Amino acid sequence: MQKWSQRSPPKNKSKEEFLATKQITVLEHPAYSPDLAPSDFFLFPKIKEILKERHFVDTDDIRSNATAALKAIPQNQFQNCFEG
Repeated sequence: MQKWSQRSPPKNKSKEEFLATKQITVLEHPAYSPDLAPSDFFLFPKIKEILKERHFVDTDDIRSNATAALKAIPQNQFQNCFEG
């Protein structure tokens, strides 16, 4: 019998079976990780805001736009994310 909690939601067997047939490795991770860096809470929302509602042609287009988004963030704002 599998126990369920917020930390371990019920698993979707059909998804797991599909991934197994494709030989795709699934890595388990906690719903909340204290290992997240402050930049995760600062950086990803900033990039998401800059890139929202854009459409990309290919992965190179995504890469160049993401790089431009990172460069658009002032250095002092990035440094401030590490200060408590």
